[in-house]
Amino acid sequence: MARGGITQPLVENARKRLLARNVYPSIDAIRAEMGNTASKTTISNHLKAIEARESTRLDDEALLSNHVTDLVGQLARQLRQDAQETIEQAGYRHQAEVVSLQEALTAQTAETRQNQAQNTVLAPARDDLQAQIHGLREALSKLEGDNRAQAQRIESLTEQVQDKQRQVNSLEEKHKHARQALEHYRGSVKEQREQDQRRHEQQVQEEQRHLQQALAVKRDEQTQATREITRVFTEVTEARKQSDQLIQQLDERDRENRRLADKTVRLEQQTVALRQRKAAFEKQQRVNDQLKAKVQQLETDLSVKNELLDRLSADNDSDETIRKTP
Repeated sequence: MARGGITQPLVENARKRLLARNVYPSIDAIRAEMGNTASKTTISNHLKAIEARESTRLDDEALLSNHVTDLVGQLARQLRQDAQETIEQAGYRHQAEVVSLQEALTAQTAETRQNQAQNTVLAPARDDLQAQIHGLREALSKLEGDNRAQAQRIESLTEQVQDKQRQVNSLEEKHKHARQALEHYRGSVKEQREQDQRRHEQQVQEEQRHLQQALAVKRDEQTQATREITRVFTEVTEARKQSDQLIQQLDERDRENRRLADKTVRLEQQTVALRQRKAAFEKQQRVNDQLKAKVQQLETDLSVKNELLDRLSADNDSDETIRKTP
């Protein structure tokens, strides 16, 4: 039974107001029009009574047969019921799609923010790695310059050693010539006096001592040069080891930088995918808007059809009144 306070005229007046605004008078729409003060069961009972009363207006046998009247009433009720079900199903589907799209958008937004945070965290590390790589390259360039300087120094020392060796060879050649000259001189002055011979031999021995001393000095210089070359070679070897270590570190930094670059590319690809999903969501939103417009058009068409039925019923009542007038 209808709840006290909500009468059939009130429901009928609310229904007429909705039809005047081209709004389909569904149960929810009538309840909202009445300030949400009635239960749906009460409104439904009153609507059935109103529709039954309106359907009886078509029972004039002079105009329509009982079969036609019943058919028109059934069609009107079926039309209203189908339209209501279509609108409600479309509304449910629309709400479900909107909720699903909103959840997907929320998840994608969170993922995008997370990726942006990762980019923000990784950017200083990448800049630091690039700075370290730049420093290593400068150190490597400096080390290569030092290596070139060491190589030039080695080349200079090698030339000095070779020059010393040529001097030693020259002294040995002179010593050889001196000995040959001495032997020749001894043979030619063999007949000279013994005193002159001893003096000459002393002079030759003194000169030989000087030559041997000079040769010993040159050999000491050669030994010192050899030690210097050995030390330089040792320094160059150590420098090459350091250079190899720096090159290895540089290669590791380059590999790390490439990994960071690959990760950045993947993040950019994910950003593109998010944009594509956003575009798909906007496209779906446009489809939803079109669906809403179509539903509104159906509601408008239904209202027009209801008005036609009301006018037909009013015309029937008017004709009946005229015929009954004496």
